[in-house]
Amino acid sequence: MVHVLGRTYDAVIFWTALLAACCAIILAILVHILYSLRPATRRARMDATSREFVRRDMDRVAEYLDGLAQSEPAVRQPFERGLAAMHAYNWEQAVELFWEAMLRARGAELVALLNLTGVCRYMQGRLNDARANFEQALRLAEQFRDESGKAPALGNIGVVWHDMGELDRALHYKEQALVKAHELGDQWAEAVYLANVGNIWHDKGDLDKALEFHERAFRLSRDLGDKWGVASDLASMASVYRDKGVFWQALKYDNQALALARNIGHRLGVVSNLSGIASIYRYQGRINEALKYDEEALELARRIGYQLGIATDLGNIGLILARKRKYEEAAPKLAEALRILLAAGSANGPDQLVAGLVRCEDRLGRKRLEELLRDAGLEERELAEQLDLVDQMRRSMPERKRGLFARTG
Repeated sequence: MVHVLGRTYDAVIFWTALLAACCAIILAILVHILYSLRPATRRARMDATSREFVRRDMDRVAEYLDGLAQSEPAVRQPFERGLAAMHAYNWEQAVELFWEAMLRARGAELVALLNLTGVCRYMQGRLNDARANFEQALRLAEQFRDESGKAPALGNIGVVWHDMGELDRALHYKEQALVKAHELGDQWAEAVYLANVGNIWHDKGDLDKALEFHERAFRLSRDLGDKWGVASDLASMASVYRDKGVFWQALKYDNQALALARNIGHRLGVVSNLSGIASIYRYQGRINEALKYDEEALELARRIGYQLGIATDLGNIGLILARKRKYEEAAPKLAEALRILLAAGSANGPDQLVAGLVRCEDRLGRKRLEELLRDAGLEERELAEQLDLVDQMRRSMPERKRGLFARTG
């Protein structure tokens, strides 16, 4: 017999019941652990923590040169100077030279020059101007029956729609570009569009499908000896593995991509890879290490004038500083990043940056926030626009969430 709390139980029955209860508790714990470790659950949990940060997996924009190198001197000479300026990241100078070449260009030459102009505008963060250039290039490619010019125009239009958050529209254009490149046997372009389609499926949440496209792009880039492509594809696969929670694999690929990009002098790739490594550290909660990589990426993005990269890294630095309760340092960075993204029309990032400004205002007050944003160089129109977004976000929050937001740092 067993005596418990003043009551007497048959020993066999008591110990059997106790063992059954313990087994039930252990089973419940195991079920909870296994559920938490499921890829979908793990991704959902990581998504919830990562929404605070600005995400950017870079699409590749495709250059198209057609026969410009063999064109008449009045076209070829400004084109060659423009291409040199473009590769030196002097975007505005390149655009001026391409327009000079267009004054004497004809037929498919115009398709190529408009595409190159669009690439420059894209790098400057002028998404609407870039899309207009790419769409005009597509119309002229159809008019002049320039089949080779259609694929880059289609693919680059898709890149812009992707940045604007129009995933289905972006996928439509990118898939057309992929089909066209395959038909033409242009394997370099095919690798570019495979990777770009993979980025869309990534953003749609189908990580396995995204990885399939990125692996195909990687194999093709590797077989072609396209080192820029290999670095880009490694970074894309790293991004997918990050979201799968396989951080060791993600870091391995991103570090390989970074080393390759540095080795070949691909500065745009270096920016992307540094940002990618920072994002992995953010997922792991290693924010000091993330901050170091974001700051290095920001410095290089500024040097090459890559506006969307500047906004991404600047915004993430601001959000990290807000998390570290350094609100006076965070607010100007968040505002500058938000200004770039709003001007560009990018859908990726503004909500996170506005949420960061809400947090800063909670700690500093509206008056001090206004002072900091003015000191950061915001004009009155821009200041009013950003404060209006802060107010809109506050109004959209449930009452309980608003109170929680004000208490957390």
